[in-house]
Amino acid sequence: MKIKTNILMIKLLIVVGFSTTILAHAQQYNKKNYETEGTINTNLKSQNKTLRLWYNEPTPDNDKGWVNRSIPMGNGYMGVNVFGGTATERIQITENSLYESDGDRGLRRRGLNNFSEVYIDFNHNNVSGYHQELNLNKGISSVEYEQDGVKYSREYFTSYPDKVMVIRLNASKKGKLSFTLRPTIPFLGEGKSGSVSAKSDIITLSGVMNYYKIKFEGQFKVIPQGGTMKATKSGTIKVSDANSAVVLIAVGTNYQLDPQVFLTNNPAKKLEGFPNPHDKVTKYMIEASTKSYEELLASHQADYKELYDRVNLNLGAVEPMIPTNELVDAYPTGDSSRYLEELAFQYGRYMLICSSRKGTLPPHLQGIWNVYERPPWSSQYLHDTNLQMAYAPVFSTNLSELFESYVDYFKAFEPRQRLYATQYVKQYNSEQLDVNGDNGWSGPFWSNPYSVPGKSPVAGFGTGSWISLLFWDYYDYTRNDSLLADKVYPVLYNQANFVSRFVKNVDGVLLSNPSSSPEQKLRNTIGTTFDQQMFYENHHNTLKAAEILNRSDARLATYKKQLPLLDPIQIGKSGQIKEFRQENYFNDIGDPNHRHSSMLLGLYPGQLINDKTPAWLDAAKFSLIKRSHKTNVGWARAERIAMWARVHDGEEAYSYYKELLGENYMHNLFNDHRGDPLFQADANYGATAGVAEMLLQSQDYTIAPLTALPTTWSEGSYQGLLARGNFEVSAQWSNNHADVLEILSKSGGVLELKYPNVSKAIIKTKLGKTVVFDVVDSDCINVKTIKGDSYVITNIPKVIPVKAPTDLKIKNNTKATQILLSWNGITDAASYNVYRAVGNTSDYELIASKVVGTDFVCENSNLEKINQMMFKVTAVNNNGRESEKGAVGIWLLP
Repeated sequence: MKIKTNILMIKLLIVVGFSTTILAHAQQYNKKNYETEGTINTNLKSQNKTLRLWYNEPTPDNDKGWVNRSIPMGNGYMGVNVFGGTATERIQITENSLYESDGDRGLRRRGLNNFSEVYIDFNHNNVSGYHQELNLNKGISSVEYEQDGVKYSREYFTSYPDKVMVIRLNASKKGKLSFTLRPTIPFLGEGKSGSVSAKSDIITLSGVMNYYKIKFEGQFKVIPQGGTMKATKSGTIKVSDANSAVVLIAVGTNYQLDPQVFLTNNPAKKLEGFPNPHDKVTKYMIEASTKSYEELLASHQADYKELYDRVNLNLGAVEPMIPTNELVDAYPTGDSSRYLEELAFQYGRYMLICSSRKGTLPPHLQGIWNVYERPPWSSQYLHDTNLQMAYAPVFSTNLSELFESYVDYFKAFEPRQRLYATQYVKQYNSEQLDVNGDNGWSGPFWSNPYSVPGKSPVAGFGTGSWISLLFWDYYDYTRNDSLLADKVYPVLYNQANFVSRFVKNVDGVLLSNPSSSPEQKLRNTIGTTFDQQMFYENHHNTLKAAEILNRSDARLATYKKQLPLLDPIQIGKSGQIKEFRQENYFNDIGDPNHRHSSMLLGLYPGQLINDKTPAWLDAAKFSLIKRSHKTNVGWARAERIAMWARVHDGEEAYSYYKELLGENYMHNLFNDHRGDPLFQADANYGATAGVAEMLLQSQDYTIAPLTALPTTWSEGSYQGLLARGNFEVSAQWSNNHADVLEILSKSGGVLELKYPNVSKAIIKTKLGKTVVFDVVDSDCINVKTIKGDSYVITNIPKVIPVKAPTDLKIKNNTKATQILLSWNGITDAASYNVYRAVGNTSDYELIASKVVGTDFVCENSNLEKINQMMFKVTAVNNNGRESEKGAVGIWLLP
């Protein structure tokens, strides 16, 4: 239930006001540092504030408490939800391969299963001073309270290097720690069998999931300091009168990421020949137990912080005095909390670190967390947005190596998808079939750790090219040529191989047939924008990768010939980017307020629609306006943060971020999907990616910091965001203007930098050496960078943006060759420029400049041969600066 109180509002206002004052003083101090002579002291690596979730009471011990309040942790090998109880602690464990059938034997959506419910009985029923928290900076959660004059504390972390969960239990007085550890196996029955036993200092939990013959095991080791310890026949360990104790937890199954799993049809034989997990789990436990708690913590911290600390975002918040549940409840009803906005950004990165690690399964719909026997949508991998959104922030927020988890998963299921590709080419375009089976691979709609089914009419065949888009980004952000050759290019090339054989010639263009736009009602049609844009992106990226690698593979010539025929963008009569080729006006077909915006994937996460295709960019903006705010689906809101950022509208992007935080985020910051509450992790990942797009863009290989900054974020800084070309970018701004930009060139090459008036800035290396650059125009420069060098941009003259004219009206004159344009002007305009784009063309042509007044007559003797045109009018001030935006309208042939 949302708490709304005046007290909360007062506390928030105090926090917001105080933070603004502190930031102002800090920026004044930093600005002086930037202006010193000699070595540049950017001071951008300021001390990170503590970002944490905290609560003054334990999580309710029920499923609602799990989804709304439990603290999530993870290391790829396991997901953990900590409740923080005092009478009894509950720790719920998920292992992503512990899967049951989700339909192929008549069962409805069982899917991922709850691995274990672990209880630690303390019998502390009269506590005071309770405090539970998750510290994002450290990747550690903790609980502390007082009972009968003794202060009790616990620390929890999940270590990727050591593959274990570690719990340390402490009492402030010697001999006062007593507890019983009792792991259990939930949902035992027809589909799952198992038992728990205890011997000496180890509890072993083991069993079988019957459908896929999954053997699972968990080991729980108790290491007390002082006191006594006893293992019981019921599978528990009781510790009495200890000073402190450490509990280690290791889990595993006999699952392996191997093509055998996906190529074997018999469920009972998918894991045949894979070893029992006992030896593996025992090895984890033995190796971890040889280390002290301090050594385990140091190993975890070194691994976690090396990833987490790469990026810092400071919007001027200070840590609030109210617990996180109250902070979340207060957010929608008053002045927004910058702290929650910073916290949510880093929380998405934290979740990705927890759920996507090399050697483990990638994050599913719920990341790496699940408490249910029948989880929502079976905790599957859905490849028509949700899986891609899980990885949306992995490159831009500087966590690129976390994508290796999906690389391994893809490598395991690709052989199955090659068989599907041959099947589909034979079924739909048999004359293009390679009889030897070299038909590339086809993308799935949904999958799980055991199955990648065939075609679904719910989504088009573009899912494969969307997957390969992630692989291209893996290279494009890291610029690792070995990675491109070994892991990326083969994926792109073989996806293009399938696409090139699958598309058909329809009226001179190459279209997908059949084709669907994800989850819209019109299915199995021809050439949806979703498929065509994704096919185009993949062909383009394949050819670009081949050029970089100097490849001459057999089908490259075919891809090059096909590329201009893939026809990725159709402009409709409303000025929108069509979703379907049969569509005329925006709301002709399907749900106009649909949660998916699949016709705009070339805008985001693709690169097809950008500043170098301004007519398409305006059409994309029109489509976004028409999609409206009516969706309450969390991941859709997160996706639109990024899409609005890509059209440079920070206010709209921020409005979706506010809606997401205010209406979809629960007390533990899990996303409730659509107010169910029904947890999906995709919006958490996607929100982080969306904020990153507001702060930095590079989709057209021009580095553009702060291009969608909302006015409410007037002051702040960030460090470590990653741009295409492997440029690491940091920025500090005040009064909505950049004070300092710092760019680390991690791979060398030419840096193209875009920011208003950047050509008049001072650029130096961090050692103070002046940098020479080439001016593209007043707002864009090129710098030849050296690998490993940082470039500091200061003293950028502030620009007062030129307002855009509005309300463009277009009508035909009585003279058949003339079109009359009129618009609402602005007081600062010295003149206006008039542009037009004919048909589906991506760019405007300038048809008139220095237009005085607010009307114009467009003369064209060939109007009868043109079906439609998009017009755009911009304003130009006395200094020659043109408005970034303009009044846009569509003309249709009468």
